[in-house]
Amino acid sequence: GENGAGKSSIVRAIALAIIGPMEAQALRLPLINWIKKNEESSDIFLTIQRDNFHDGYASKKAPLKRPFDVSVKIEKENSAGIEIGKLNGNDKPSTNPYEYIWSGKRGWFSASFGPFRRFTGGDKEWSKVYYSSPRAAAHLSVFGEDIALTESLDWLSHMKFQSFESVSSATDTLEAMKIFINDGELLPKGVKMTEVSSAGVFFNDANGFEVDVTQMSDGFRSLLSMIFELIRQMVKTYGEQEVFKDILANKHAISLPGVILIDEIDAHLHPTWQTRIGHWFTKYFPGVQFIVTTHSPLICRGCLNEDGELNGSIWRLAAPGSSESSGQLDEVSRDRLLFGNVLDAYGTGVFGTNTSRSKEGNLKMNRLAELNVKSRIGTISVKEESEMHELKTIFPTHA
Repeated sequence: GENGAGKSSIVRAIALAIIGPMEAQALRLPLINWIKKNEESSDIFLTIQRDNFHDGYASKKAPLKRPFDVSVKIEKENSAGIEIGKLNGNDKPSTNPYEYIWSGKRGWFSASFGPFRRFTGGDKEWSKVYYSSPRAAAHLSVFGEDIALTESLDWLSHMKFQSFESVSSATDTLEAMKIFINDGELLPKGVKMTEVSSAGVFFNDANGFEVDVTQMSDGFRSLLSMIFELIRQMVKTYGEQEVFKDILANKHAISLPGVILIDEIDAHLHPTWQTRIGHWFTKYFPGVQFIVTTHSPLICRGCLNEDGELNGSIWRLAAPGSSESSGQLDEVSRDRLLFGNVLDAYGTGVFGTNTSRSKEGNLKMNRLAELNVKSRIGTISVKEESEMHELKTIFPTHA
């Protein structure tokens, strides 16, 4: 979707409903702004599938095996405040989310990441939320630009300190993190995680120099801060042994279930990383459902698995102010996006109109076509022939 189409709003709405009304208060959100003008309330509806093995529940009855609905209602209250509560048509939900996804029981793993992913520079006041409302904390960065993913570095440093005290779980965690990052086909060739110390987390770059992770390029910091924090949150939910058992057994992937939301996943990533980041996430976190927003056709190729089979869906949001409808891409547009080149992708209209070539570029293309015709019928001048050859160097595929 274009800027302003509502991509971030959808990600935030999903995150809010996953977090639930109790811990959502810790986000300090101006939720009155989420209500449409001239309306009294706003509703969010999700359908949730419980993982029978990993997700706990608080009910005394046998747990549901079928999917169930979760909903949140944001209301104006005489213009003086906002209430958040569950809603299901009659305000009487058939399944109580407080017995399942909002129960605080084990499992129900989820996390969100906004487009401003970095290790440092955030408002330190938010660090309190990690202790008071850990469920909401896993989604913090998607709600604001003043939130840094600093906790993951503190966590790794703490693991290093514990390893000095011969805490085996901490030693295993650091070893597993190195294996996962270095052997997991994520980083460009030659870049390796080398050391965790009280001074920071260090990598050897492609030139062989040791660099603190906070001093690496925007692309590295954007990606590594997200992955470090994702794994830290998984450890908080499932424990080190459960998260790292497959990695330490040389299986590399983390197969635990969950839902991950990433807004503008392509931010700061080079096109080569954009092309493979979706494959990497779904390969190394096969049990996780990823919901991501993007402006890049290269990211969309993550809907294919390594065997070229469809492994996801692509949805397009209508342009702001247009009469279009939002919805899932039709099969033809989807296949052009997934299997064509970048120009084919932009030609689908999914990324707006007139995006594949500038206005000036179109004029030059038309001029080349005109000169090609003149050349074929033998009416081209010497000066025009020189112009034609120059244009052919710009557009070799249309020569």
